[in-house]
Amino acid sequence: MEARILIVDDEQALVRLLEQILLLNYPDAVVDGAYSGEEALSYLALGTYDLIVADLRMPGLDGLDLVKDVRHLDPSVPVVLMTAYGSSLVRQEALNLGVACYLSKPFGTDEFLQVVQDCLTGQGCVYD
Repeated sequence: MEARILIVDDEQALVRLLEQILLLNYPDAVVDGAYSGEEALSYLALGTYDLIVADLRMPGLDGLDLVKDVRHLDPSVPVVLMTAYGSSLVRQEALNLGVACYLSKPFGTDEFLQVVQDCLTGQGCVYD
């Protein structure tokens, strides 16, 4: 499946790991990695994506603010938020912003790939 996917997290090792997982499972995909919300916006200025996977807590532009900016650029792109610091309040705000899925860290490879597949095929996602 050809897809354009953007991974956004200030943890560079996690970005590289998720990029590798995606490229192994979606060899025709274009997978870009950004290490901040601001860098993600610079990628988005250059083109559209089929899926954005972003961390919630990042220095500067955090995940929720990134989602708000993404919604202005492309309201239809699915966004998955990852976090180790989730709360019901944050989940509700994410839902209100139209986030496709909310992944709690740590998560397994199978769970991550299922979320990606569901988002790319328009199946939606179940919040955990």
